Amino acid sequence: MAQKKLSVYGNLVSTANNKVENLYLVIGQNSIVFVVKNTLINEFVAIEHFERSEAQQGWSQLIGFLQNNSTLIHSVFNKIYFVLNVPRMLLTKEHALEDNLQYANELDMVFGKKPEEEIYTSLIEAKYNLVYSVPDELSALLSRTFPTGKWQHYAQFLFQNAGSSELHLTIFDQHILVHIKDQGQTKFLNYFNLGGKDQNIYSILNACIQVGVDTNLLHLKINGSSATNANFVNALLPYFKSYEQTAIADTGIGLELNKAYPDFSYAPYFIF
Repeated sequence: MAQKKLSVYGNLVSTANNKVENLYLVIGQNSIVFVVKNTLINEFVAIEHFERSEAQQGWSQLIGFLQNNSTLIHSVFNKIYFVLNVPRMLLTKEHALEDNLQYANELDMVFGKKPEEEIYTSLIEAKYNLVYSVPDELSALLSRTFPTGKWQHYAQFLFQNAGSSELHLTIFDQHILVHIKDQGQTKFLNYFNLGGKDQNIYSILNACIQVGVDTNLLHLKINGSSATNANFVNALLPYFKSYEQTAIADTGIGLELNKAYPDFSYAPYFIF
């Protein structure tokens, strides 16, 4: 069954003639998180978190649940972003001629073929394309409710906030998104399944070895750590030159959210 896990509301002020808030729908494998940001004051003003059970097939039940249980779905927004946050994506070299079939073949080669999906590409760092796919069913269902929504991938927003030499670790309920930059260039971008302590540490450090970066020279940025994964995160710290824990600012809804969830687990949804 679908359920609402979280809802925190601040002051939403957009009207049909004065649209000042943007909506980000962050779509995981089994979840949709609504995040609203007021662009005038640069503050997050609302969040809702919905989940479907892993046994549910397709997206129609969860989208139907949103219609009756989401406050934000009926609000007014300036821009609406559908932010896909799933491992079925890859960073590949930009082709001289944009050919989505070629990108689709690359995606299928890595992850296996999936029918009834649309391929999206986004230029990253002037020479790479981020390639990902959106199921037709999901796109059709969301577009009926939000006809002006535009698709992006969560990883695109990471590039906007990345430092020169760092490993950016973003931790979600089921996955870890790892982004490695060395001297201003992206060396690695991929998801790992969130597993046990030793497996998580191995996956992250092995990625550094494979791309030839020295962790002693890298800054570690941790986004999304919680009590359930603190052991593996703490065990990683000695391998890196320095580290920081990303927190939610105590402004807007952040003040209330930090009291209810002081473990930073919702920090990955406040990067926009």
